[in-house]
Formats: sequence, structure tokens, C-alpha cells
Amino acid sequence: MEVENGIIVHQILFLAVLVLVGVLATKLRVISESVKDSLAKVIFNVTLPLLIFTSVARIDLSPDIIRNSGMVFLYTYLALFIMFLAGSIFARILGLKGQQRAVFINHHIYGNIVFLGFPLLDALFPGGEGLLYAAMYQLASNTSMWTFGVWIFVRENKGPQTKLLRNLLNPNTIALILGLVVMFTGLHIPDLAFEPFFGMGKTTIYLSMLYIGAMLSYMSWRGVLKRLYILLLSFNKLLLVPAILAFVVFFLSELITPNFGMIARKVVILQASMPCMAIIVVLAKQFKSDDALATENVFVSTIASLFTLPLVYTGLVWLEHWISKV
Repeated sequence: MEVENGIIVHQILFLAVLVLVGVLATKLRVISESVKDSLAKVIFNVTLPLLIFTSVARIDLSPDIIRNSGMVFLYTYLALFIMFLAGSIFARILGLKGQQRAVFINHHIYGNIVFLGFPLLDALFPGGEGLLYAAMYQLASNTSMWTFGVWIFVRENKGPQTKLLRNLLNPNTIALILGLVVMFTGLHIPDLAFEPFFGMGKTTIYLSMLYIGAMLSYMSWRGVLKRLYILLLSFNKLLLVPAILAFVVFFLSELITPNFGMIARKVVILQASMPCMAIIVVLAKQFKSDDALATENVFVSTIASLFTLPLVYTGLVWLEHWISKV
């Protein structure tokens, strides 16, 4: 367990250094706002799809992996529902309305499952299995974010409508589908094509951290820690909801789906434990919501995750050990 926690801390510190490079590059005007926006497009449309495709395509298929992938998809919706309930309940308690309510609820539901979750889970569960389950979580999350998440912004902020199907069928979901096709059919991709795709996909981690650093450098930090709802969001997102979800998932798995593998269970809960999603900042801006608050949520929760993710993983290991004894 110390090794796994060491991987988490090392990975987050590694990412933090990359973010700092992005901040410094922006402060030195190497990365302008237009370059920052272009970075997001390159990540979302080029490097991230290649990372998903090459990671999933190289997995050796087995009945357990097929079964667990389907269950991850279903359990992800359970996780999203629990996080939505938490966001809605606490938004009502705090009296949040309009733009702040929309950002607060969406950031409860959607975490940094790609930019932080993918490299972290790939390091914790090497071989591609963890990344496959992470991609299945992302697919389920995408179907929700580009429909229900957008609806929350539209409802609260009366923003413009969008073509939901077009957003759902984005390069990342297409890459996952193509990767699954290669994995299921056993098609061979020539090394001359696969190796460049694989190498370019691996640049996602560096480019995404540069983007987050550039985004954070444009923020104003005055009074951030004085806002109770920002701190409460991080506590709920990083500790309270993962704790509830862990017991629910492990209980249901033992009672209803005993063949749901331990790696798959951990991936679902760890993905739900990720800090606030950076893409919500972009959506908040698009739908005329409080994108400044969304950026502050990303910053505070990302810093806090350095301490909470090791705690969550330790709790999962303890829960797995306790269940094995029962």
C-alpha cells in the first residue's frame, strides 16, 4: 500500500511541476490566451483520442475484462447520480442560485478523470486494464456531461442550446469505440502507424498540464479560501462522496455482482474522487455561467487532491481487506 500511495503522491507532484511550467510560461507570455485555447483543442481533438485508442487497442481481451467493462459503465451512472444528489442537496442548503448553482452541481458530478485520472490509473494499474476501465468511466460520464450537464447550465443560466449528439460523438468517444473494435477483433495495426500514434498520445499528460497551468495563471486568488462553498465542494467531491460511494459499490458488488473485479471497483471510486473537471470551466464560459468560480474550484480541489487521493486509496485497500476477511 505504501508503494501505491507513493505512486499517487509522485504522480500528483509530477503533474504539479508540469502545471507550474504552464504558469511560468504564461506569466512570461510564451503562452498567450489564444495559444491556451489552441492547446485545449489539440488535446481534446488529437492527443487524447490517440492516447485512448492506443491504450485500449493493445489490451489482451479476456471474459473478466469484458464483464468488468460493462459493469464499470453501469456503476459509473450510479456514481454520477450520487454526486448529483450531493451537489443538489448542498446547493440548496447554501442557498446557491443561477450561475453559482450550475457550476457547483456540475463540479460535484464531473471530475478531472482524463487529465489526472488517466495517467494516475495507468500508473497504479499498469498493463492497460485500469486505463480501459477509466475510459469506460469517461464514456459514461461523457454521455451524461454533454446531455444532463449541459442541461443544468441551460436551465440555470438560460444559455444557448447545443447539438447534444454532436458533442457526445466527439473524437474521444470515437477513439474508444475504434479501440474496442481493434481489441475485440484482434486486428493488427502496423508498428509504423501504431508507434507514432502511441507516442503522440503520451504527450497528452504534458500538454494538458500546460493548459491547466495557463488557465490558473489567469485567475485572481483574492478571497478564494474565504468562500465556504468552494471549500465544501472540495470536501464533498474528494472525501465525503467517495466514502459513501465506496461502501455502496462494495456492498452492491458483494450482494448483486460478486464477479465485479477489485481493480474495476477501485477505478470507479478513484475516478469519482478526482478533483473538479477543467472542461467545466470551458462549458461555464460557453453557457455564460460563472467561469471564474469554476476555475477556482479546479485550483482548490486539485491542490487538496494531493492529500485526499492517498487517503481514498488507503481506504479502498482497507475495505478490500475487510471484505476478504468476512
